[in-house]
Amino acid sequence: MTNSSLFQEESELYRVLEQDVAHTYKLITSSRYVNNRNLEQVSNDAKKRVANLTSDNPWQDLLTYMRGIYLLSRRTNQYEEFDRRFSYFYQSLSHDILEYITELDSDQERQFLSKLLDLMIDEPKATHAPWPSLLFKLLLQMPREQIDYVYQQFLSKSITATDSSRNFALTCSYIALLAGKEVTSLAILQKHGDFFHEQDVASHFQLLKTRGRWRTMKQWFSVLFPKKKTGHYGSLQKYADEMNTALPMSSKEQESIWQRWLMSPSFNRFQTYVQHLSSEQKHDLIEDLLPKLEQRLHQLDVAKTYEKILLTFEKHEQAVRYLLKNERDPLKLREEKVELLQAIKKVNPILARPIYHQYIVRLVEKKSRIHYEQAAAYLKELQSLYESKEDQMIFMDYVRRLKKLYRTYRAFIEELKHIGL
Repeated sequence: MTNSSLFQEESELYRVLEQDVAHTYKLITSSRYVNNRNLEQVSNDAKKRVANLTSDNPWQDLLTYMRGIYLLSRRTNQYEEFDRRFSYFYQSLSHDILEYITELDSDQERQFLSKLLDLMIDEPKATHAPWPSLLFKLLLQMPREQIDYVYQQFLSKSITATDSSRNFALTCSYIALLAGKEVTSLAILQKHGDFFHEQDVASHFQLLKTRGRWRTMKQWFSVLFPKKKTGHYGSLQKYADEMNTALPMSSKEQESIWQRWLMSPSFNRFQTYVQHLSSEQKHDLIEDLLPKLEQRLHQLDVAKTYEKILLTFEKHEQAVRYLLKNERDPLKLREEKVELLQAIKKVNPILARPIYHQYIVRLVEKKSRIHYEQAAAYLKELQSLYESKEDQMIFMDYVRRLKKLYRTYRAFIEELKHIGL
């Protein structure tokens, strides 16, 4: 590699790193089997070699090292053969570069951005260049003023989407979207002429969602995926469903969204979808969904979602019936059920009493010390639900009957003595 293949200010630095870069490149393209652990060792070795320079700008050293590896891969035409290895190496060094950037002041960060943009714009058609991916990751944590600067830099270079690689076009499009240029952002993807997969534009759709740009999102779906139907957007389906809940839609479309949701219930997605509904619409929807969820309570994810809906919408009577019917071992009460029980106890102590009565008996019947301890703890909680003097008399009568029923369970009787009952 000649110095002319590098930026002039990098020439001296590269001469220092040249042997190290060649060593790393040889390891990456080794003919032996290489797993991720091996690649991590190669990456760490390269970072140590860079660290030995004790430079004031370690990010520049890492960029130069990455560029050395990249140019060697182009010269030897080996990138395709070792695609996974190069990608891993670039990601590892990019991670360290991004960490260094967080420690820079605004002027130093602008210097880094200028360097990275020069690297990227210098070869817009380069399919395997690591710079678009590095810039894309940086954009996710970049303040608005820097985004505007990056956008203006790209505008000034007059690079067209048709003259760039796929990753370059995606990154340019995302920059435009971050800068609020939605039409330009979509046009870049359109003009590139390539087919983009759902996962390629996930960050774009996430940004549109964050900004509540639902009508714009609908346009993007129709432009980028004209042959797909609602319900077939793969990893973007969650955005399509939320978009449809936010925009006016037919009852048939709404039913379709919730049918898909029922296939894999999630409380987080439920909250997302209902945030645009009126109180009356939420009530009607919940009345429709809960019986359908009850048919699959043997599935843990379904049960958790069901419990959170009961808790959030204060379905306390229904929650009591659920907890009485669906908990065989109260010792293993899940966090969601504990939260549900505490909510019932707080809002309506009398409503919570049957649950404690049942759980205490079920625990004692397990006939083990750990179950007796939990039964005694529940009994103490139950006592707090009998507040008046009359109620306390009822409670103590219950304790006497409990002791009589389980008088041969000596370890349990001992636990009651420990709590003063």
